[in-house]
Amino acid sequence: MTITRRDFLNGTALTIAAGMTPASLLRAAEASGASGPAYPPALTGLRGNHAGTFTLAHSLAREGAAYPGVMARESYDLVVVGGGIGGLSAAWFYQQKFGAKSRILILDNHDDFGGHAKRCEFTVRGRTLVTYGGSAEMPPSANDNAAVRTLLAGLELSPTAQTRPGDDYVRRGLGRAVFFDAEHFGRDQWLAGDPFAALIDAGNSGTRPGPVDIGAFLNAAPLSPADRQALQRLAQGETDYLAGTPAEARARYLQTTRYATFLRDKAGLGLSALRFLRSRSQDAYALDADGVSVAQAISIGLPAGAGMPALAIDPRLGKSPASRLWFPDGNATLARALVGRLVPDVTTAHGQDIVGARFDYGKLDRDGNPVRIRLSSTAIAIEPDVRITRVTYGWQGNLQRVEARHVIVAGYDMMVPFILPSLPAPTKAALRSCVKAPLVYTKVALDNWRAFDALKTWRIHAPTMAYSDLWLESTAGGKDDPVVLHMLYVPTVPDSGMQPRERFRAGRAFLLGTPFEVLERDIRSQLDRMLVSGGFKSARDIRAITVNRWAHGYSYMPSSLVPDDASLQAALEQAGRGEGNIRIAGADTAASPSVTGAIEQSSLAVSSLKTPT
Repeated sequence: MTITRRDFLNGTALTIAAGMTPASLLRAAEASGASGPAYPPALTGLRGNHAGTFTLAHSLAREGAAYPGVMARESYDLVVVGGGIGGLSAAWFYQQKFGAKSRILILDNHDDFGGHAKRCEFTVRGRTLVTYGGSAEMPPSANDNAAVRTLLAGLELSPTAQTRPGDDYVRRGLGRAVFFDAEHFGRDQWLAGDPFAALIDAGNSGTRPGPVDIGAFLNAAPLSPADRQALQRLAQGETDYLAGTPAEARARYLQTTRYATFLRDKAGLGLSALRFLRSRSQDAYALDADGVSVAQAISIGLPAGAGMPALAIDPRLGKSPASRLWFPDGNATLARALVGRLVPDVTTAHGQDIVGARFDYGKLDRDGNPVRIRLSSTAIAIEPDVRITRVTYGWQGNLQRVEARHVIVAGYDMMVPFILPSLPAPTKAALRSCVKAPLVYTKVALDNWRAFDALKTWRIHAPTMAYSDLWLESTAGGKDDPVVLHMLYVPTVPDSGMQPRERFRAGRAFLLGTPFEVLERDIRSQLDRMLVSGGFKSARDIRAITVNRWAHGYSYMPSSLVPDDASLQAALEQAGRGEGNIRIAGADTAASPSVTGAIEQSSLAVSSLKTPT
């Protein structure tokens, strides 16, 4: 699954056929699953940005399609474009300000609510396994945010950080491991332990790492003798690789130099050592060592020697080694709790009980309800007027139009200029800079975890394979019981020198152009190859696979490696003010992939709206 520059330049994944008419595009969206299933969380196969979610959006942004005007048939106090945490939070905050009887319509282009905060369910041998398909964890600073505290109190949720995923397995004698593949290291090799992960975890938890023989691990790894020495020196943290550099120049170097460049030029790492450390930043930034600065690497605990700044997690990160899972299905619990309050008919559960509740999706969009959630609906035009705004969207193969006193756009910021072209040029430029990072959360329902028990591991790092990190999710059962395996894949363009936006576009093209059959084949192949010595056989042990494909995943964070990003955050704050009675909210506007940013932006958007006259 490696992407080359040629893949990107050749346009690997054009998903809209040139020349399709608007009518045929609407039918294509409907045929791709726009009607929606009865219970989306239980669906397997290709999820996340599934077929049909991007057809109309791509027709606007890529093909310049023009759609005819239609008559408005409904009117609301508020229309929310985007049914993720940001959009659902906006509707909740709106009710608090303007009253519970406010008529609200929430539009979302997926067949499920929650945006990236998706819930996945499997049933294996009569046992239901619940997990997350996207937004999962909370940053350490979440409880310090006033908007988050207000929302949680209103939803009667009292979250506490769950135990680390591996705590239960560690008590059973399972640890970490690293898998080196022959294509990049000369031979396939399984190696128990992962001392660099131990260093990162210790730094982020404020503890000292346990006794780990880094030298023994490195001596057994398929690395050159010089790279073993360089990695051990780096891990020991006693060498100042920038000795003699004045403080101001040192700070500038850390902000403007790629971590891979530092490792090569200053720490003396050769090719095999660089490959060994390549993927450690992918979970946090959706970028490898060649795509993050030295400062960004240090901020998540990656080693850089002596004389460096203390570890300080960037609060904008949505996922970091210091983040914690609050609910078994991640932030899907927040989405479900919001929907339960906005549309009470869908469930009888509230508060903490929402985790295990079943939802009736047939009641999300019913006549007479103050709040209606209309799934598989893609907004294609927002037209402001003096007192009302008209929103046109595609739904069930047709164009629909509604009128609203207020509109909050809480979706993908890069699409806003195409559906709201009346915005000022600087605002549109800032919004179009929000190129989301692609990533895949694959969930594999296993019949048992005997192979992992045999190998005495619960988590594996495969630095140069497609899925770079795999771990068993928590289980209350034994090795013969079913469990969910989490697999992280970030389609980067390693060692290319490309800027983050270029990398993200290339990865997105690759993901959208890769069918599920290919993804499934590669998942099974990698697992069979890595776990063969534990007796694993995918044909026997895998019960189901859900590939949560997020071609538009993490929100773009301004990078110190990109000079033009210096003023982006301020420009996005200005863009969030929208125009007239329209506000732009969500994580993109916060320039942060954090759920905290999404909630805060929604609170700010609602607070700035005036009572209609």
